[in-house]
Amino acid sequence: MKDITAGTKKLGIIGCPVEHSFSPVMHNYISERMGADYVYAGYHVEPENIGDAVRGMRALGISGMNVTAPHKRAVMEYLDETDGRAQRLGSVNTIVNRGGVLKGYNTDSDGFYMALDKAGIAVNGKHILVIGCGGVVRPTLIRLIEAEPETVTVINRTASKAEALTEALRCETGFEIKTEIDRSSFDIVINTTSAGMEPQENVLPTDSISGVNVLELINENTAAVDMIYNPPKTRFLAEAEKRGAKILNGLDMLIYQGLIAYELFTGIKLPDDMAELIRRDVFGAERGV
Repeated sequence: MKDITAGTKKLGIIGCPVEHSFSPVMHNYISERMGADYVYAGYHVEPENIGDAVRGMRALGISGMNVTAPHKRAVMEYLDETDGRAQRLGSVNTIVNRGGVLKGYNTDSDGFYMALDKAGIAVNGKHILVIGCGGVVRPTLIRLIEAEPETVTVINRTASKAEALTEALRCETGFEIKTEIDRSSFDIVINTTSAGMEPQENVLPTDSISGVNVLELINENTAAVDMIYNPPKTRFLAEAEKRGAKILNGLDMLIYQGLIAYELFTGIKLPDDMAELIRRDVFGAERGV
């Protein structure tokens, strides 16, 4: 383990909760591998303290901070600048401190798209189903729309939330997102919900959506994508794999968004094989599952 001194530059992640995050071990691995004098830690921040946390980042000279749920939108009002893309996505997951000026970025959407691309999952011209309407969905949808799919359908336990989100994005992008299933199968099915995580290990993403069984929409021509990476193979992915689908969990999204963030934090260009090294040495995993 590298020596930490008073001159070691600080990085971190804020969230509520944050104890589950794998970002510290991943970023500290990168710094050690690169011989960079940075250390990365997790900070549990309650929603009412988000402003104090951001001001503390500036006061303490913390070089960079990742932001996880539920702070990705709330944090924006406390920043000096916001990257144009993050502003459009309405979400910041990366804050960079440059001489006391705090600028927000979003690396989630590009990390997610890179994970699809590296796995050979093409978006252009495809029919896509997205399950859930949480905070990560808006930036995900915008990034998918930029890749020009044929159709995108969003379904959610509370239908009104899906309708409100898709209407807002229609006004913003001009792309018509559906909120009702009108196909017997999809090219790509993406789970953005917590179904499959403890204590919902045996739950499918559509169990709480009346009249929808996600497995009936999947076949051997489908790519099933889960944003969950712990467990590595949720019930959704396991069942989709039985139907011949290509499967991808959320680990590569975590890795790629982290690589983009690390380069923003430090200005260090990372080698092309860093994602594979992290996947192997930090997570002991193969690509996708």
